[in-house]
Amino acid sequence: MISKDVFMEAVCEVCPATCWGKKSHCQVHDKHVGKIDSCPEWDKYMGDQKAKGQQKTVSARKEGFARPSEQAPSVDFLQKAEEEIRDYNYMQIEIVRIQRFLREAGEGMVAQYGLDSGMPKGKGTTGDRTHAEVARRERKWKRLQNLQDKIERINKAVETIPGEQERLVVEALLDGDKNNLIAKEIGVSRQRYYEIKRSAVMKMAWAMYGDQAQQTG
Repeated sequence: MISKDVFMEAVCEVCPATCWGKKSHCQVHDKHVGKIDSCPEWDKYMGDQKAKGQQKTVSARKEGFARPSEQAPSVDFLQKAEEEIRDYNYMQIEIVRIQRFLREAGEGMVAQYGLDSGMPKGKGTTGDRTHAEVARRERKWKRLQNLQDKIERINKAVETIPGEQERLVVEALLDGDKNNLIAKEIGVSRQRYYEIKRSAVMKMAWAMYGDQAQQTG
């Protein structure tokens, strides 16, 4: 299922019925676009995306030599890549926070329970508290590894984008810049910007999840 954010960016921002800006008000639904739950234009967009993906897959099979980066990956992988690009800044902040927690937690355990805190203890004693702390640190460590893997995957994918304009768009998205600001910075219309963005995100999705997409395709 495509997220509402994708519909708002790909459909609402270029829809003539939307008074885009601070209010972002839809004249058809007579409400803020963020409060809209469904729209015929969203359904049409989702149908078009599926049709494009199917058509490109058929063409690739007929020709036998179409490049993967020119085909649309599945909606799931495309959305996953877009979400991770959007969360890039947050993930970096979270990595620093978890690293600080692990460092302080390690020092705190030794200071509070002593060097023998890892030794077996009876039930309901310091050993239980220590075990809980260790389990918590393991969860944090696994999350840290997962976030670091995502950051590395994104960084490697960026290096595969050949077009300078698409590269600039992705870099700006990773910096957390807003769509309208990016379009203004690269000097293109809003509609043209979203064409560039869709193409760039598609390339990123293939670079990040291309192997998985081909295995499940």
